[in-house]
Amino acid sequence: MPPGIDPQLARAGRLALAQYPSIAAAAAIVRATDSDVEAAKWLRYPSGSVSAATRGTRFNPQLQVFQPIWAGGRIDATIDRARAVRAASQADLGVTAFDLLIRVSRAYYGVVRGIRVGAILEQSLAEHQRLVESMERRVEQEVSPRSDLDLARSRAAQVRQELSTVTAQRYASLQQVRELVGDPTFQVDPLPEYDRREHHPTSQGLVQASLACDPTIRRLKAETLVAEADRKLSKAAILPQVGVQLTHDRFSGTGVGLAVQAQTNGGLSPFAAATAAAARKNASEFRVTVAERETREATILDLVENTAARAQVESSQDAAASSSNVTDSFMRQFITGRRTWLDVMNAVRESNAARTTLADAEISAMSSAARLLIRSCQWQAQELRNDSAR
Repeated sequence: MPPGIDPQLARAGRLALAQYPSIAAAAAIVRATDSDVEAAKWLRYPSGSVSAATRGTRFNPQLQVFQPIWAGGRIDATIDRARAVRAASQADLGVTAFDLLIRVSRAYYGVVRGIRVGAILEQSLAEHQRLVESMERRVEQEVSPRSDLDLARSRAAQVRQELSTVTAQRYASLQQVRELVGDPTFQVDPLPEYDRREHHPTSQGLVQASLACDPTIRRLKAETLVAEADRKLSKAAILPQVGVQLTHDRFSGTGVGLAVQAQTNGGLSPFAAATAAAARKNASEFRVTVAERETREATILDLVENTAARAQVESSQDAAASSSNVTDSFMRQFITGRRTWLDVMNAVRESNAARTTLADAEISAMSSAARLLIRSCQWQAQELRNDSAR
């Protein structure tokens, strides 16, 4: 497992890939296309047919065996098409696994954010409650105006609402993770910790690695090969097949010789089919170009997010560390009359915001790093599936 991937996230990925239904469905399609390739190869071998007819009152069974010698490229194109379809289905399995890992990663770090920010808000709510109680005593003693108490209660209510929202988001993310991994008891414990050395992958060559790794691009390239094979098949359908044919029946006996087979298939329809297949090939090539641009864009966006998160972590660490000291200082100055109650409440809010900003920046760095490792195949779905099988 590469650095930057939390062990609990790796475990969630293994569980999801081992049991999620879409993975099983895509794998079954791959197995089916393996059989299609083998079936296509059998076209090189003799084919036989048996029929029966009556001549007068006598029953006449007939046997015919045809061994193709030259098929105008029909057999090779059929095999090439089956192989291309198999490659496309294998890439589609990769797309399914890739998308599943991205979903697991996003939901996992949604839970992490809910837990970390929730803990910050719980501390903030407790602090606000202490300030409310302190201000209630001051109002009872007629030392402070009631408006200061109303402000404290209003800020406490805001924090309580924020905590309720974050708790709901954490629950939703946790349920999503559990659904993806198939484990209703799955927990994110212990929480991953941010490490500057591990959660900022080097950007050099990362876009190129993502382009080489992306399963959607591989699938679309395979679909281009399918379209090319269809074009060859359509052209081959115009040509006859030449082979050795053995026939046997009761009246004529056994005969062996060269045979030519041809089929018109609706007049000039093979020409139109070849033209349509060529157009589909061109469309597939354009889709490859679009997919490459989308992959490049997604990778660059994750790189930008990861780089911005590093800068934000660095700028937020000092602010978060000093915020509690500022709040205590403002409270002492308020008691001596050098600060207003609004100054104190704003300091508390800024302290909460600084710690939340730091948590969000660290989680953003970890989450974007995981996505970059997935996109560049440094954290590979196939590797995880093999691990889960063991």
